[in-house]
Amino acid sequence: MWSIWLAASVLAFALALILHERSVRRRFGEAQAEVRENRALDSKIVRLYQEIEEMLDSFEDYVSEVHDELESRRNELLNMSRQATTLYMQVMQPGVFAPKPQPEESPPPEERAKTYTEPRPGRKGAEDESKPSRLSPRERADLDRLPGKGQKIRYLTGKGFTLNEVARELNIGKGEILLILDLDKD
Repeated sequence: MWSIWLAASVLAFALALILHERSVRRRFGEAQAEVRENRALDSKIVRLYQEIEEMLDSFEDYVSEVHDELESRRNELLNMSRQATTLYMQVMQPGVFAPKPQPEESPPPEERAKTYTEPRPGRKGAEDESKPSRLSPRERADLDRLPGKGQKIRYLTGKGFTLNEVARELNIGKGEILLILDLDKD
């Protein structure tokens, strides 16, 4: 009986060993399949990462090109604006496109009294006499202390003065004011 029991034990042990080996092989096969799958996923991730880097590089190049193009167009527009301002200033000078006004023969004294009794609107001096200054004495003193026309123009426009009011206060032309303001924008 002893030999039967020993033979049954050895047989049971051999059977357990075979089943365990099959289980280990199955798990090992599954682990290898998982490793192969992970390697495939890793290679896909690496390829995607490289493609993303290439896309970012090309996007940076594109942004740089667009920035350079915009900068060159901005400079062109600034130059064109300066040229237009210069041409505007030249056109606004008397005698450029129209002949300079020639003094007319003075009418007889009786007609002079009839034709010119008040200053006409739009002529120098007419606005000065008809509208008082909006500046207070303190503001007038501050304005007089400023050294250049540009600073005076910026001071008055900062106070909310219109182009006509600035021209009247400083006794200069609107074209000169526009030119100075355009140059300040640059």
